[in-house]
Amino acid sequence: MIEKSATGKAARLWTGPFVRICLVNLFVFVNFHALLPTFPFFVRHLGGDTVAIGVATALFSLASIVSRPFVGWMVDTRGRCAILVAGLAGMVMAPASYCVSAGMALAVVLRTAHGVFHAAASNSASTWVTDIVPPSRMGEGLGMFGLSMAISTALAPAIGLTLMNACGFVPLFALTSAVAVAALAVGVGIRPRGYSLATSPLSIRGLFEPMSAPAAVTQFFFMMAYGVVEVYVAIYAATCGLPGGGVYFVFIAVATVATRFALGRAIDRRGEARLVYAGNAAIVGSIVLLVCAHNVPCYLLSAVLLGFSFGAIQPSLQTMAMHAVPPHRRGAANSTFFVAFDSGLALGGFAAGVLIERIGFDAMFLCMIVPCALSTAYYYIYGRRHPSSFNPSSRTAAQPAAAPTPATADAPLVVTISREYGSGGHRIGQMLAHRLGIAFYDRELIDLTAQQSGLDHEQVTGSEQTVDARLACDNPVQTDVYLAQSRIIARLAAQGPCVIVGRLANFVLRGRPNRFDVFVYADANVRARRIAATCGVDADRAAQMVQRSDQERADHCLHYTGRHWGDRHSYHLMIDTSAVSESEAVAMIAAAVGQRRRHGANNAPNAAHDGCR
Repeated sequence: MIEKSATGKAARLWTGPFVRICLVNLFVFVNFHALLPTFPFFVRHLGGDTVAIGVATALFSLASIVSRPFVGWMVDTRGRCAILVAGLAGMVMAPASYCVSAGMALAVVLRTAHGVFHAAASNSASTWVTDIVPPSRMGEGLGMFGLSMAISTALAPAIGLTLMNACGFVPLFALTSAVAVAALAVGVGIRPRGYSLATSPLSIRGLFEPMSAPAAVTQFFFMMAYGVVEVYVAIYAATCGLPGGGVYFVFIAVATVATRFALGRAIDRRGEARLVYAGNAAIVGSIVLLVCAHNVPCYLLSAVLLGFSFGAIQPSLQTMAMHAVPPHRRGAANSTFFVAFDSGLALGGFAAGVLIERIGFDAMFLCMIVPCALSTAYYYIYGRRHPSSFNPSSRTAAQPAAAPTPATADAPLVVTISREYGSGGHRIGQMLAHRLGIAFYDRELIDLTAQQSGLDHEQVTGSEQTVDARLACDNPVQTDVYLAQSRIIARLAAQGPCVIVGRLANFVLRGRPNRFDVFVYADANVRARRIAATCGVDADRAAQMVQRSDQERADHCLHYTGRHWGDRHSYHLMIDTSAVSESEAVAMIAAAVGQRRRHGANNAPNAAHDGCR
């Protein structure tokens, strides 16, 4: 499904800001990949052994792991550009400092600081691109954005190894500083693209995004194996008399680029499952070929399979991690995903360094098949059933069937009002029902649901319009509440004309004629002020309540319908109550309803509900 612009054309992907952020990412990862295979040689040059190499690799990633959650919060609350500039400035200074390091200990400390700066730059760029890419092309866009990483994988290790062998370490470190300067020059020219900053205070819970956890864990196990091959393949090839590691990285990159061009749109159209399974199978094949056949054709085929695996899995899982979270939580979602990414590299690199000393290279590589199997098993058992999954088949299977609704042409008028927390949707619904002289249902549905479901009032109140994103399967109580409310909504709609607020009524009544769906929204700051005044809480608490409630409703909608809450295609009318009063909003809805009834218009959003748009 390709998003259309107002002119009817497919939404553009390759815009100026998108190209710029891709260039920034390219330079960030040239800085990273040029040092990834060469820094082990630098450690050896300073007198370190394979364990020291593992420690240096692990500390770089550990620094990223620890700092990324805080970076994500700063990206959400301080802005993408400010954190990007800070990270890039550090990436300029760190390699330059390697040149003057007095010994291995100082070099490892500087490498650790480099990990913090890399986390800041990569996290802000990866978050910013999700603001720039059209939502319906998120998978394709992140895949193309990731090509900059693939290109750096092809060019940077080969350039780094060649420069190191020909000229030594000082020119290598000068080059990596220079590309960070180039990233800084390009990045400051990108303008903000329609995102709003979060106002939530720093808290441990808020540093991570639960909706992104399944994709992150699946990626963690995959990166354990992928990172080990990438870090140690150059040294391994030298011990086996195979072509230099630079050739291997070129073949990885070519395969990654080809995979992303070939499968870019498949991610958005078909979901992530097939690519996750295929990618993990490919890396197992890559490891087996690398270890069991010490000849050039199998060595290069191993690189191709490794490139395919990364090209298939990484954008699929990053899209899974990002697509179900609101814009003000994208920094946290990205940090959650890349904490797992870096953790896999760190744990894999450290474990490999220890294993090489005990069992040798070949056995160590074969041990990396285990995390590939864990990645596949975890995704199969948990990830594909999670609300964040965007597999069409999984979504259909996981979605409880709504109660049937009447399809007669003379069905009573029903106005459904979906609303952001604090936007005034409840009051607008009351006023509209009074103006039209019809029934009104909002909190009344809680009492009716408690009566018919056998659950007590508190259970219904705590379980409606939310979903536990941590569970692999449905929460039984939440699902019982949803199904009971769906049956009640269908019955009330059949009994007579009414206004129904919330509870996914527009989706429950999909396919029903004489229905009018409204979405009421407002600026987050305006809503927070309303909540502060209504509930008697301070501004910070009100802002937290707004964000938490909106996230719960979005998760609930995605889990039970497979649709994004607030998507304009799912409503007949959307009203910003930051710009109009409640009475003006009521007049607008009443006029629109009257016009549609006079002209006998069909329910356009049905196409969106039925998957035809």
